[in-house]
Amino acid sequence: MRGAMRIPMWLTLGVAGLVIVFGLYRMRLAFRSPAEEQRARQRKGLFALAGRTHFLIGLIYLLLGGALVATTFGWNPLAGTLGTEAGTEAAKPGGKSEGKAGSAAGGDTLRVEPRK
Repeated sequence: MRGAMRIPMWLTLGVAGLVIVFGLYRMRLAFRSPAEEQRARQRKGLFALAGRTHFLIGLIYLLLGGALVATTFGWNPLAGTLGTEAGTEAAKPGGKSEGKAGSAAGGDTLRVEPRK
C-alpha cells in the first residue's frame, strides 16, 4: 500500500492509557462508601449511576484499552475475516487479476467497463 499513513505508536499508547485510567476511575466509583453513594444519588449524570453499572462500564473501558495496546503492537482481531479468495489471488507472486469492473487490474490502475 503506497502512501498509507500510520498513526504514531506513542499516540495510540497515550490514548490507550487515557482509556485505561478512565476505566479504573469508573471502577473506583463502583466502590464508594454509603455516604458518598447517598450524595451521588442527589446528583445527575455520571455520578448518579449505581455502583454495579460503574464497575461494568469500567471493565469495558479496561478491555477496550487493552485491545488498543494489543493492536498497537501488531494484534489484528479481524486478520482472517476481511480477506477473500479473489483478493489473495492477485497478491500472490505471479498471480493475475481477473480484470472485472471495479477490481484492480494491475499496479495503481483501476479498470472500469462501460455499461451495456
